[in-house]
Amino acid sequence: MGGRDPRAKAKSPASESSVTTTNAASKRNQAKQRMDSIDKELKKAEAFHASTGSDMKELLLIFREDADRRAEAEEKRRREECDVRRAEEKREREEREKVRRDEAALVEARRHQDQEDAKRHVEAAEKKEEAARADRREEEAERRRQFQARLEQDRAEARQRHDQMLLLISTIHKSK
Repeated sequence: MGGRDPRAKAKSPASESSVTTTNAASKRNQAKQRMDSIDKELKKAEAFHASTGSDMKELLLIFREDADRRAEAEEKRRREECDVRRAEEKREREEREKVRRDEAALVEARRHQDQEDAKRHVEAAEKKEEAARADRREEEAERRRQFQARLEQDRAEARQRHDQMLLLISTIHKSK
């Protein structure tokens, strides 16, 4: 690099302060002061914002805790309502089941009673049929006895007539 000083091209040396300032230099100085002033205001605003930000963070944390507490309370309320609803549904379901079991027991008792009635009816019909058969057997036996008695009587009468005929024939035969 050549041994040249980079400040060599500058219009005025950096260490020299010029007594007479030009309009451009004055504008530069004013702009620099304005930039410094804006920088100070910015730092001041950042410091204020940092302190306000922590206050805001605290408020946000408080609001978040409050919202969490409300959400937990709401969740607890919903769980309790759900538990109450479940208990009510369970009670209703048990009640319906009890009614169903009672109805089933009544139906079963009715069915059993119907079976007993049918069994008694069948037994009564069988007894009636057996009594009718016994009556028919007795009537049949009575008819047979009557028939046998008439038959015996008819035979006795036939023997008697036969004997009379033989007697008559023998008397007729003797008289001749």
